[in-house]
Amino acid sequence: MKQLSLLVFAVLLNLFSHPLLAAEQRAADLKAGEAMYNQLCVACHASGVNGAPKLGSKDDWAELLTVGEDTLYQAVIDGPNHMYSKGGSALESETQVRDIIAYMMNSAIDDENKSTVNSASEEDKARHLRINNGYKVYDMICFSCHDTGEAGAPKIGVPSAWDDRIAKRGLAGLTQSVINGKSHMYVRAGSADYSEADFSSIVEYMMSTIE
Repeated sequence: MKQLSLLVFAVLLNLFSHPLLAAEQRAADLKAGEAMYNQLCVACHASGVNGAPKLGSKDDWAELLTVGEDTLYQAVIDGPNHMYSKGGSALESETQVRDIIAYMMNSAIDDENKSTVNSASEEDKARHLRINNGYKVYDMICFSCHDTGEAGAPKIGVPSAWDDRIAKRGLAGLTQSVINGKSHMYVRAGSADYSEADFSSIVEYMMSTIE
């Protein structure tokens, strides 16, 4: 009987200790994330270089918090906007990358906005990744004309250059214009390296700049 009581006590102790261990582990993860952030990410994210969301800035992180850690992890792996994949680091561990993301997210979370974390719809999360990809590819093959409006190219971020085009052709029609070539623009923007999905994401990114 005594042995049975000891066994039950041991089982209960194990069950009730798990939440405490999980909380302690998360604290340790955030500390690890902070250490890696200071080593790998601080150069851009402390000052907001090239649009990098600044550590602790609720404004910079407002939309990013809504798409959640999983979406941001995929964005970091893909290389969002001006950032190389995994910030150009040699990190191989998913846990390490997630620790950095969790630390940075946590820096901008408070009682006022914590309910917004991971609140975006699945479509909005997918759109976030598409626009990130579009921005990245735009910076490789589209910026030289669309940043300036050269040769009549609709200038990025200018509603008057896009409103009529979007109303008449929409995302699908504008994507086909890029793939087939239009006016002074070569077929597939002069590049055979990208898929139809890539070109669609470019157009979706450009459309997003006038929202």
